[in-house]
Amino acid sequence: MSHCNYKPAPFRDSDPLGKTMKKILIVDDEEQIRNLLRRILEQKGYVCSVAANAAEARECLERQDFELVLCDILMPGELGMDFIREVLAKYQDTAAIMVTAVDDPLVAEAALQMGVYGYITKPIERNEVIINVANALRRRELEIANRARREDLERMVADRTNFLIQLETMFEQLHSPQVAKELIKKIGDWDQPNKTREKLEMTILFADIRGFSSMVSALKMEDIIHFLDEFYTAMTKTVFDNEGSIDKFVGDEVMAFFGGPIALKNSTENGVKTAIEMAASFQELRKKFSGTSSYFGNLGIGIGINTGEVFIGSVGSKKRYDYTVIGTPVNLARRLCSYAAPDQILTTDGTLSKIPGMVSSEFVDNTPLKGIPRHVNIYKIAPA
Repeated sequence: MSHCNYKPAPFRDSDPLGKTMKKILIVDDEEQIRNLLRRILEQKGYVCSVAANAAEARECLERQDFELVLCDILMPGELGMDFIREVLAKYQDTAAIMVTAVDDPLVAEAALQMGVYGYITKPIERNEVIINVANALRRRELEIANRARREDLERMVADRTNFLIQLETMFEQLHSPQVAKELIKKIGDWDQPNKTREKLEMTILFADIRGFSSMVSALKMEDIIHFLDEFYTAMTKTVFDNEGSIDKFVGDEVMAFFGGPIALKNSTENGVKTAIEMAASFQELRKKFSGTSSYFGNLGIGIGINTGEVFIGSVGSKKRYDYTVIGTPVNLARRLCSYAAPDQILTTDGTLSKIPGMVSSEFVDNTPLKGIPRHVNIYKIAPA
């Protein structure tokens, strides 16, 4: 018959160790020992259940949770050591103390190696019981807290790993493989974004589609999305092939940069080569889609390209930031793109001076551009 139903003895002692209401299961085949242990522990404010053997103890454990099990080593039938080994494996948050009439160091060592928190010898000494129980319960609390911290840490590591995988995927979509690897290396510094910020001379490129807005109002959205998918794919490949990075796609506009975070021998050369290849790729794309609708045949691409010292790095808050380039040279490249006629590549004399003999050029205009503090000499370029 199970002894799990109990009536606690009245408290006759204070509980300086703060263990009131901790539930303890006492397992011993000797009724006198069970009652003695129960009386000592309930006087300290613990709530106790008793069992005469392993079978009764299992019934108790199935009915409720216990913080601690005190178990005799030698009992008729199943040995206490075998039972406790099962308890420790099945109930991770339950501590165990062995009780024995045999003061054998080898048995004590075996019990401790198995994972029990204490070893009480008979005849029972009140203070020995109280100290062992208090220490076991304290150690249990510490191990549960440590396990929780370890699980939190493992979750944090897993979350960070997933974040890095997602971030790497995003970088590989927007940057050349070399640049993506360089940015991943810097991830450890992203808690302090200023560590990834620097000033560099770089080349900035903007390209957008001429005639796109009128086409949107005339064609099915599915056809337009299909075209944009191929447009972005072609433009991205061209940028990556020339060791550049895609900063962003905005509608039908592409922004790319060259020369950071990995330095190039001549970022202007890479950028201009990209612009020329973009124009050629766009002509092929336009020809391909013209069979679908005449509207595609009316499209063009305008490209602006400029070289200068810009700020490059992560910008934003801890929850949301971009890796981008900022500065007047960026604004000028955008204005050149807006000024460009269909299928025209525009740049400045300063940019052309960095690639002598690479392309032929023709002066277009000296004009003010919005947001630029001086008049700009604008040139259109073509392959030499």
